[in-house]
Amino acid sequence: MKKATETPKYILLKEFIKNSIENGELTPGKKIFSENELAARFNISRHTVRQAVGEMVNEGLLYRTQGSGTFVSSKGVKKEKSRIIGVITTYLDDYIFPGIIKGIDNILSSQGYSMILSHTDNKIEREAQCISNMLHKNVDGFIIEPTKSALPNPNQKLFAGMVKNGTPFVQINGYYPGQDYSYVIEDDEAGGGMAACHLFQLGHRKIGGIYKVDDIQGHNRYKGVVKAHRERGFLVAENAVIWYTTEDIDTLFDENGGDTLLKRLDGCTAVVCYNDQVAIKLLDVLRRAGRKVPGDISVVSFDDSELATVSDVKLTSVAHPGSKLGEKAAKGLLDLLRYRSNIVRESMVPELIVRDSAGRV
Repeated sequence: MKKATETPKYILLKEFIKNSIENGELTPGKKIFSENELAARFNISRHTVRQAVGEMVNEGLLYRTQGSGTFVSSKGVKKEKSRIIGVITTYLDDYIFPGIIKGIDNILSSQGYSMILSHTDNKIEREAQCISNMLHKNVDGFIIEPTKSALPNPNQKLFAGMVKNGTPFVQINGYYPGQDYSYVIEDDEAGGGMAACHLFQLGHRKIGGIYKVDDIQGHNRYKGVVKAHRERGFLVAENAVIWYTTEDIDTLFDENGGDTLLKRLDGCTAVVCYNDQVAIKLLDVLRRAGRKVPGDISVVSFDDSELATVSDVKLTSVAHPGSKLGEKAAKGLLDLLRYRSNIVRESMVPELIVRDSAGRV
């Protein structure tokens, strides 16, 4: 007969596995002993082994991979916190990124954290390299702008590994569709609706567009424009919608590409551009063709960056949250680190900044 004070065998097994993790015998990512080995070693049933291991999986100390076995999670290892956060963006030194980074740093530094910065140039291989390098530097977590977020990404194994190992991360600006990851973004669909509605109010009906196909932001901005058309019963000028990739940006607006753009936009009284960079390049194409903005064609863009006011024609632009987005992302990551939340999801409503580039028909 079992004594009332006798410790259950599955508890003893859990303590054995935890001790093996703490003394370094079992390290993060290492496969634990098989059910048969544990049952024989402790003279217990395989059912008892499954109970102990199952509880440790639920606690996040172990994780299972179908067909491979059960492995040690980094959550099960007591490691010293570095208080360093890895921040990875597509670009660093210009456009909207200095504001985002400033917002991140304001929050992290106030809480005793520092950060390591890197950028991917929106290239998948560089994203993998940046993440791997920072993982070797023992960062506590990541703030990451996804690379080519609208396309299939082979780096998903890296992200899945971080989830399994308990390394928190927050995506900014975009997100990988279909993945249950944390993110803080601008509500690009709402921004697309704002841009279209502003042009509708000015009397425009045939509205072209230039959108980025490999980033999810381009898809959502286009989705917002289309939704605004359909809510009002207006037809979308599909033949006047141009899609481009990261690598197309220079050739899209050169002499040959510019001629193609003008042909596609023929008959449009307005155009919505993916961002201010694209809008400035379009202004150059229109200027070379002798077309006036907004006299001949109106232009609305996104981000309200410094580029929006450098041209003779000041751009009407959907403002990016900038430093505020960076602050929210940093706060969200700190909540994940402190186990105050399991996932962070926030879409920040943008604001339309009206200037000179859009006028009445």
